[in-house]
Amino acid sequence: MVQQAERAADSTPREIDARLTELLETCVEGLRGPLTIRALTGGRSNPTFLLYAQGRCFVLRSRPTAASSPSAHRIDREVRVLQALEGSGVPVPRVLLHVADTSYFGAPFYLMTLVDGEAIEDPALPDLAASLRTRAYHRAIDILASLHKLPPDAIGLAGFGGQGDYNARQFTRWSGQMASDGCVPPALLELGSVLSRTLPRQTRTSVVHGDYRFGNLLQSDGKISAVLDWELSTLGDPFADLAYFLLPFDLPRGGQILPGLADTSFARGGIPEPATLAARYCKAIGLPLPPGWAAYCAFALYRTAAIAHGVFHRQTAGSLTADQVRQLDELAETGLARLGRTPPTGKDDIA
Repeated sequence: MVQQAERAADSTPREIDARLTELLETCVEGLRGPLTIRALTGGRSNPTFLLYAQGRCFVLRSRPTAASSPSAHRIDREVRVLQALEGSGVPVPRVLLHVADTSYFGAPFYLMTLVDGEAIEDPALPDLAASLRTRAYHRAIDILASLHKLPPDAIGLAGFGGQGDYNARQFTRWSGQMASDGCVPPALLELGSVLSRTLPRQTRTSVVHGDYRFGNLLQSDGKISAVLDWELSTLGDPFADLAYFLLPFDLPRGGQILPGLADTSFARGGIPEPATLAARYCKAIGLPLPPGWAAYCAFALYRTAAIAHGVFHRQTAGSLTADQVRQLDELAETGLARLGRTPPTGKDDIA
């Protein structure tokens, strides 16, 4: 999948030498060498490893050794939000140690508890019984609502992230990224043009995850044990998080960019309808969906297309293939349909 390619990073095993072993034994209660380490499969934008000690296992997450810029891969931000959420009702691993000194592991890193569960990339949750799918979706929505109800100031996250309107910041970021890459299909340009005039202004501020989906939720039998991968978290618009979680309902089942649910029989599969999930969320936070809800959903599609566009651009050195254009067109056309707009003619031409 494209998103897996986007998130792939340097996960080459690194040495656990005597100096690092001494640091970990000193700072983490109950951790004793000898230590071994292996990279977790699947890849993350921040390399993640299993660290084995005598009788115990931990998770070590680091910044890539070849991070592209000082503002990228800010694991200190992940540490801050994980520590703020500990005991909040939002299930997260517990941070045991954060080391900014690069001399120990080649990059800053943090150590956290290992939480039992499996992250399932496919939102159809194919290996679960229908009743467990229902439980998983309900629990995911309830956790998201719990996150968004937390007052940032009260949990030590005042000023966490960028300032100003979150939706405008996000749109500027992704539209600018595509413009710098070039070769944007007309349908995607049209969707961006419409969103530039219709994307709602942020009216509520909460802690947002930024990538809230089942691929970042650890679960077992529909019970969610932890929310992972907080690299994109910030203070922002909670309805953007909700729209992104519901994005698979707008994506085809066999989609190459991200797996979707558009052709799934919800009633037989145990997956609640997206309107039912949105209503459950709104009841939990005590607010209705905003008037511009369709634009939130369209922007979730636009953002996903922008991420895929960047991956395609790097894969092909700027010259998109016909199949890549088709995939981007599908997302853009769905977004335009959400907004009641018709895709432009000549969509096979590249701007």
